[in-house]
Amino acid sequence: MRVTSRLGDPGRSGSWRASIRSVLCFELGIQRREPATVLYALVFLLLTFAFVSSGTVELVRDRGALPKLSSLAITLSMGGLTAFGQVITTMITASALLRDTAWRTDHLVFSTPVDPRAWMIGRWLAACAVMVPVYSALVGGVLLGALAPWVERDATFAEVLVRALWPWVTLTLPTTLAVATVLTAVAVRTQRLLAVLALALALLFLWQGCEAVWQAHAITDNAPNTAVLGAALLDPFGTVAVQVVSDSWTESERATRLVPWFGVVGMSRVLWLVVAGVTGVWVLGWRATSPRVAVRMHVASAVTATQRPVRRTATPFSSHESTLLHIAQFTIFWLWRDRGWRVIAALGLLNVLAHAFAQGALPDAGAGTLVLMVQEHARLFLILLATIYAGELLWRDHDERVVELVHSAPLPTAVLVGGRVLGIAMAQTALVAGLLAAAWTGSAARGVYAPPWTLAGLGALWLLVPFVQWTVLSLCAHVLVQHKVIAHLLLIAGWVLAVSLDANGVTSPWIRFADPPPLLPGVDVPLRDALWRAVWWFTVSAALLALTVQRWRRVTSRR
Repeated sequence: MRVTSRLGDPGRSGSWRASIRSVLCFELGIQRREPATVLYALVFLLLTFAFVSSGTVELVRDRGALPKLSSLAITLSMGGLTAFGQVITTMITASALLRDTAWRTDHLVFSTPVDPRAWMIGRWLAACAVMVPVYSALVGGVLLGALAPWVERDATFAEVLVRALWPWVTLTLPTTLAVATVLTAVAVRTQRLLAVLALALALLFLWQGCEAVWQAHAITDNAPNTAVLGAALLDPFGTVAVQVVSDSWTESERATRLVPWFGVVGMSRVLWLVVAGVTGVWVLGWRATSPRVAVRMHVASAVTATQRPVRRTATPFSSHESTLLHIAQFTIFWLWRDRGWRVIAALGLLNVLAHAFAQGALPDAGAGTLVLMVQEHARLFLILLATIYAGELLWRDHDERVVELVHSAPLPTAVLVGGRVLGIAMAQTALVAGLLAAAWTGSAARGVYAPPWTLAGLGALWLLVPFVQWTVLSLCAHVLVQHKVIAHLLLIAGWVLAVSLDANGVTSPWIRFADPPPLLPGVDVPLRDALWRAVWWFTVSAALLALTVQRWRRVTSRR
C-alpha cells in the first residue's frame, strides 16, 4: 500500500504527468538514502582535487608543459573522468531501472495502474537528476585544488571557475545525459543487468578505438582525414573531438583558450544526443517494453525454481572451522552475485585489458611493468570495492532486517567476522587474479610474455595484500563509527589526506597505510622492502580486526 500511494494512482489523479512526478519523487527518495551516491561524488571530487593539487596524479596524456589549471587541461581531464565515470553512470542507471526486479517488488509495483512509460520516464529523470550533482563534483574538485595554498595559479579564481564550468556544461553534461538515456533504453528493453553492462563495455571499447585512431594520427603527424573526423564524431565521451580541435593551437592558446563548442565538439555531442533521443523514442513506442513482461518471466522462473530438488547437507556444522568456511562461502556467493561488485570489477578488468594491449609492445613489459600498469589503472577500482563492501559486511544484516536473527545465532563473534573477512578476501583474490590475467593476456597478444609465477607473486604483494588491508581498515572504521554514511565520508577523507601527503612529500611507510614500495620500470623490484611493509601492515590490520571483533556485537545490538 505504501508503494502504491507513493507511485500515485493515474486514474485518481487524472494526469500522466502526476504519475511521472510521483515515480520521480519516489526514486529520488531512495537515491537520497544511498551512501554510494555520496561516495561517487567524493570520488570525482578527490580525483580532480588530486589532479590539480598534486604532481603524482596525472589525468591528461602527454600534457607536457601545459598548466593543470588551463582550460584545455581541465577539459581533457573532465572528458577522461567522464569516461572513467561510465562505471558510476552504469551503476546509477541500472539501480534506478532494475531496482524493482532486484528487490523482487516488481509484482507489487506493476500490479498498480501505473503506466510503464511513466515508470520509465520517472526513473530516467531520477537517474539524470542524481548524476547532475554527482558529476558537478568535478567542478568542485578543480576549485578546491585551485584554492590549495601550495598550488600556483596563473589566473584569477573567477577565470578558473569559468574554465571549470565551460567543459562541464558543453562536454560532461550532454555526454552523461546521452549515455544515461542509451543505458536506460537497454535496461527497459531487456530488464537484464548483463545487457546494460555489455553496452557500457561496448561504449568504452568504442572510446578506446577512437583514441587509438587519434594516437595513430598524432604519431604520423598527418593532416586531419576522414578517419580522424569520424573518430571525433563517434567518440561517446568527446575527448577525441577536443584533441582534434586543439591540435593546431599554439602554446599560449593551449594555456588560455576555451575549447569552442561550435564545430567538431558540438557536432559530436549533438550526434550522441540525437542517438539517445532516437533510442528513447523507440523504447517509448515499443509497447512490449512493459516491465510486466519481465514480471511474468520472473514469476515463471520462480515457479520452476520451486520444483527443483533442494540440496541438503548431510550433517550439521560440526565445528567452528566448518562454520567459518560456510560463512566465507556464503560471502563469496553474495559478492559475486551483487550487481555493484560485478559492474565495478568488470569495468576494472576492461580498463586493465585495454591498457595492456596498448603497453604490451614495450620491450621492458616484464612482470614488474605489468603489475605497475595494473596498479595504476585498477587501484581506484580496488579502493572503491574495499570501501563499499567492507561496510556491507556489517550493514547488510541491518538492511535485510535479519540482524536480530544473526545476533541470536550461537556463534562466536570471531567466527562470524572471520568468516566474512575470509570470504571477501577470497573474492578479492579471484578479482586480482583476473586483473593479472587480463594484463598478461594483453601483453602476450603483442608478443611479450612475462613469467606467470613471477607476475602472480608480485601481484599478491603489490595488489592483493593492500586490497585486503584496506578492507580490514574500512570494516573497522564502520564498526567504530557505527554509521554507514559517516564512515564512508571519513574513509574518503583519508584518501584526500593521502593525496595531500603525497603533495607535501610525506611518504613514510610507517604511516602510509598499506602502501607498497613504488615499482619503477628498469629498476630492480624492491622485494625486501615490500615484504617488511606487508608484515608491518598485516600486524596493524590484525590489531584492527581484533578491535572489530570486540566492538561488533555492540553495533548490531544497538541497530
